[in-house]
Formats: sequence, C-alpha cells, structure tokens
Amino acid sequence: MAIADPDPSAGSNISVTTCHAQMDPPPLRIIYKNTAQQTVTEVDFDVNTPAGLLTSVRDKGKFASGATINHVFALPSGSSPLGFSQAHCDVTKVRYADGTAWPTPSPSP
Repeated sequence: MAIADPDPSAGSNISVTTCHAQMDPPPLRIIYKNTAQQTVTEVDFDVNTPAGLLTSVRDKGKFASGATINHVFALPSGSSPLGFSQAHCDVTKVRYADGTAWPTPSPSP
C-alpha cells in the first residue's frame, strides 16, 4: 500500500484549484482561493513538474478572505508550456495583512 506524500501547502489557508501552462502569454496560470479569515498580501508558490522544480513565483496584492485569485505569470526563459500538464503548484509562504506569516518563521538564534 503506497502512502501519499503529505501536502506541503496544508495549513497555508490557500487552496490551489488550477496550476497549468497555456499557449497565450504569459503562459503560467494559477487560480487559488484565500480560505483564511483575514486578508492575504503575498503568496509564494513553487511550480513543480515530474522533472523537479520549474520555477518559484510570488503573487502580491490584497486578497480578501474567501476571494478567488486568477493570475498569470511568466515561465523561466527557455521553458515551453508544452508537456507541462502534470505541473503542480505548492504554496511555500503566505503573508497576512496583520504582518503574520505561514509558515511561522523560526526565531533567530
């Protein structure tokens, strides 16, 4: 019986519904929802393919609780959206309007 990898975005209060390449520029579309109780001001994503990490992107703005965000981003130079159908976007960081963040930063030594 295979055990699924844990969702690296669990606990982020961001629900990614779409992460795919398209032929229209800019070619990377990410659609996600802020499920937190407060406004989000920044979301960082790692865009992964079966071959590994393709790129990281940062989305900044004021995204209200319950809002669905539909944004497009550039792919790294030399990347083609062809064969990108198995990509997935993992949330790596969320910053909230009150200054808190997920994951909680580790205290400095």
